[in-house]
Amino acid sequence: MNKVLAKPTSIAVTALVLVFLSACEGKKKEVAENEADPMEAHGNMDMNYGTIDDSIRKNQIPITEFVEGGTLDFSQEAPAAFKQQLNRVVDTYLALKESLVAADEKEVERASTRMMAALLEVNDGLLAGSAHDFWKEKKFFLMDHVELCKEAKTMEGKRENFAFVSETKIKAVDVFGAGRQTLYVQYCPMANGNKGAYWLSEAKEIRNPYMGQQMPACGETRDTLN
Repeated sequence: MNKVLAKPTSIAVTALVLVFLSACEGKKKEVAENEADPMEAHGNMDMNYGTIDDSIRKNQIPITEFVEGGTLDFSQEAPAAFKQQLNRVVDTYLALKESLVAADEKEVERASTRMMAALLEVNDGLLAGSAHDFWKEKKFFLMDHVELCKEAKTMEGKRENFAFVSETKIKAVDVFGAGRQTLYVQYCPMANGNKGAYWLSEAKEIRNPYMGQQMPACGETRDTLN
């Protein structure tokens, strides 16, 4: 009698094991999909750029006007939750800047990935109207150049894209506020092929992300953001 029962019992146990393993594999696949590379997530996003108001999308204000002051001010329209998320983007930007100062290509790639992840975590729905349109346009631009900064094959290419990232980040911080810290807008006239380039720093000391060890102290502070 025992021999007769052994076979179906064995089959039942085997079936349960297979079901369990199948569930585990499904869970692993789900986790893997949820932990996608933020660069890949950016590439898969439906970037509905055309919905941004034309006055924001087409009429770009030069960076010099932001540095000199007297531009847009959305600081009162941005809730605390948005400013906290923007601060996290600033933190990742500052880490990216330091990796360029050190000319560490691997760290530039890691910092770029972290900045992309922070950008993806910003909840655009916390803003409305012109503030929302302004941020969305800047966010799209930041994402594109952060990705290009990571993918560039040379340090020169990474720094060239960082110049675009910096100008856009300066505009965003100037308009929404620097949050919990004071930031310095710094400028090097010799950077970017002698065209000049800006960057943000948490310290007054010049640590040039464009010139590397050649001229690490080249530059000056042009503005202070609080």
